[in-house]
Amino acid sequence: MKQLRSNIQAVIAVLGLLVFIVACTNNNQSTKSSAYDSSNVATEKPVSKEASDKSTANKTTVTKKSGKATVGTMAEMKKTAETKTAFKPDAKGIYDATEVRPVYPGGHVALSDYIANHIDYPQMAIDDNKQGTVNVQFVVDENGKVQDAKVIGSKLGDGLDEEAERVISSMPKWSAGMVKGKPVKARVTVPITYQIEE
Repeated sequence: MKQLRSNIQAVIAVLGLLVFIVACTNNNQSTKSSAYDSSNVATEKPVSKEASDKSTANKTTVTKKSGKATVGTMAEMKKTAETKTAFKPDAKGIYDATEVRPVYPGGHVALSDYIANHIDYPQMAIDDNKQGTVNVQFVVDENGKVQDAKVIGSKLGDGLDEEAERVISSMPKWSAGMVKGKPVKARVTVPITYQIEE
């Protein structure tokens, strides 16, 4: 009986030892796993909002937009078809049609260049993706001076209409329109197209 008790105690001791070894092995693995997780957490430091904004700004490519303006064709610039009609001024002495039309110095190409180089596309319009065409009507007087520039018809807003009027008003002198060989005041309409570029 003593022998049996001794054997049982030995088996219990061995089983206890096995349980201890298994428990230690599991504990060691969970400690390694826990250490691994905590090392990951330790490297992921909390990020301040300012640092996050900078990080996002570095990762995000911001495409700066700009805009350009162009002038329509000569056919688009004619407000009325020039037919064989009597060329008569309105009450203010301004002709809508003339025998010889007013001409920008250098012609249509020079006019297009002038508009493209002098228009400042308003930032508000760029931010709002605003683009389109405005028609600016003005008078070229007998001396070729540009007067009374104003947008007619549909307006675009966001400062585009005012910018078109400003640039037209600041143009150099034109060659005056002619009726019966004499320079006269003539009304001209120029379409200016705004277009956003990426």
